[in-house]
Amino acid sequence: MRTIRRQLLVGLLCAIVACVAGAGAMLYRSLLKETNELADLQLRQLAVALPSEFTPSLAHPGANDPEEAFVLQSWDNDGTLQHLISSPGLGRLPRYAVSGYADVALNGMRWRVYGLARPGRYVQVAQPMSARDGLAGRMALRAGMPLLAFAAVFAALMLLVVSRALRPLDRLARSVGGQSPTSLQPLDPGHMPPELRPVVLALNSLMGKFGQAMAAQRSFVADAAHELRSPLTALKLQLQLVERADSDTARAQALEKLHERLDRGSHLVQQLLSLARHESALSAAQLQPVDLGELLVSAVADHSALADSRDIDLGVEVSASVVVQADRDGLRVLLNNLVDNALRYTQRGGRVDLQSTVEDGRALLRVRDNGPGVAPGHRERLFDRFFRPDGNEVWGCGLGLSIVRNIADHHRAEVRLEQADHGRGLSVTVLFP
Repeated sequence: MRTIRRQLLVGLLCAIVACVAGAGAMLYRSLLKETNELADLQLRQLAVALPSEFTPSLAHPGANDPEEAFVLQSWDNDGTLQHLISSPGLGRLPRYAVSGYADVALNGMRWRVYGLARPGRYVQVAQPMSARDGLAGRMALRAGMPLLAFAAVFAALMLLVVSRALRPLDRLARSVGGQSPTSLQPLDPGHMPPELRPVVLALNSLMGKFGQAMAAQRSFVADAAHELRSPLTALKLQLQLVERADSDTARAQALEKLHERLDRGSHLVQQLLSLARHESALSAAQLQPVDLGELLVSAVADHSALADSRDIDLGVEVSASVVVQADRDGLRVLLNNLVDNALRYTQRGGRVDLQSTVEDGRALLRVRDNGPGVAPGHRERLFDRFFRPDGNEVWGCGLGLSIVRNIADHHRAEVRLEQADHGRGLSVTVLFP
């Protein structure tokens, strides 16, 4: 791909060459027209001057000036040639018997002829057109030399101006190239030309987003490493207990506890992978019409076994067909986390209701339970990674609502945590734009 500098230089140089060529062509045409007019006048004067003003200097015309070459002839009334004055190498021409000016061709040469009928004679003066063309060309070349010199100076100045004008781009490239991926610093737009300031501001915005993404990734890796350390240590200790068990009963209890810890570790890893997968923003191609009612029915089918094992009444309330533009897989993960949390923290024999409807022109889905609920002071912190309120006996990793918040943010949706009806339980509402 050609660089901007090369495109500018090639384009401007071509423009200069085209302008100079056009000016030269116009100059040549103008000089050729004037040359023809002057040469025609000279032919007429020669015809009128013969023979009364005939001088010996016309014996060898055009000997030193090829552009003045001509052939002067005269005939009497009987057609007898009386006078022949010819430049070297031209010879004589036939009688054309024209009155005034005419263009003729003879032996591959073009001639300009002027004929004049006088009492008792006919005078004919001719001049080759090549002489006129050569004269006009030499005059155009002499007149165009300053134009060529000006074009050369202009090209040199253009090279200098383009180089100086593109220096801010070079400085910008060096500034961007000198950035460290671990410590991005915003560029100063004050020292940039107005044309480059939008580019600098866009780069600063991009570097800010990249810095936030890197910080979030570092935080995620640090938190994941911290959270994985404890389950892995617990698994190792539990495995040692299995090895030290001195009876089948103790070994069975230790293995049961080991399976429970493996389930917790597997759940934590799945949640971490889900969180990492939904950290990035959505593209327009991922958005498609999603029926929230169908999504709720599918979630009930997926969690019916867990609900039955805890004697929890899991139901769906769909008032009408509610369709939103969203990522179907992302919404499924969001809803699964909400339903899974509600089922885990609701007491045995409780109730969990799923709802999709439209309120104030906004589509929503809601998961409501009649469990112990969450204190108002802890509700906002529930979205923090790995946060779990004190006193929870249900095992978990504290990532479910963080995943919900990430997916909702990518859909420009709002998540509200409220107390459920009758002063008990928790209601989580996702409001779409």
